[in-house]
Amino acid sequence: MFMRVVNTGSQHGNCYVLKSNNGEMLLLDCGCKYKDILKAIDYRTSDVSGVLLSHEHGDHIKSFRELMNAGIQIYTNDETVDHLQIITGELMKDIPEKRPFRVGSFTVIPFYLPHTTRDKDTGQLIPCFNYGYLIEHEEMGKLLYMTDFEYCKYNFKAMRLNHLVIECNYCRELVDKTAENYTHRLKGHCSLDTCKSLVNTNHTAALRTVTLVHLSNEAADPEQILKEIKEAVVWDDALVQIATPGLEINLDLCPF
Repeated sequence: MFMRVVNTGSQHGNCYVLKSNNGEMLLLDCGCKYKDILKAIDYRTSDVSGVLLSHEHGDHIKSFRELMNAGIQIYTNDETVDHLQIITGELMKDIPEKRPFRVGSFTVIPFYLPHTTRDKDTGQLIPCFNYGYLIEHEEMGKLLYMTDFEYCKYNFKAMRLNHLVIECNYCRELVDKTAENYTHRLKGHCSLDTCKSLVNTNHTAALRTVTLVHLSNEAADPEQILKEIKEAVVWDDALVQIATPGLEINLDLCPF
């Protein structure tokens, strides 16, 4: 099993491919150009068991229509289904929170994370319904995917996570307080301090990889982020990396 980064961040969109050793694939979000997703999956749409969609924003949903037209099932929360005006028979399914379900050989549990969006009429910030996902597969163990969130109220330590794919959007001291999106960044995205706390809270000796995603172009210092998150897992052998287009991460539990 490995994970391939198609792209990450608000500018070019977010999409990550989990690929098992037999070729089966699961997509985490689909906010990149369709041609880039096709290239990342080696043009094998028939091997994609599904897409786990976090929320309605364009940098996470950009290619959802093309993927559905290719016969690929998308899973998300019912609010996102309603927002995208999906009609009966289209390949997007709303799934209830905290209930396990199967996507091919993957077992998935969705859960809500706090995010924000702007009301199209008033321009005011309102809640944006956003899913994180706990994903399990016999080849990789347990992987936690969380993006576009202010905080997480859940503790996963007892589950002995093997992989974290987690947003680390900004360093608080680099945020421009005069920027139009200032409040949205604080209320809708994960800071370095919050990310570090979550890694500290949830890591055990079972943790093998930490992949940091959705860094801000303006308010993130990659070197500082990498240094501080590595310090959070200093006593473990976990591999900590910042996601970049084309990066591949080995998720196999067994090294042989």
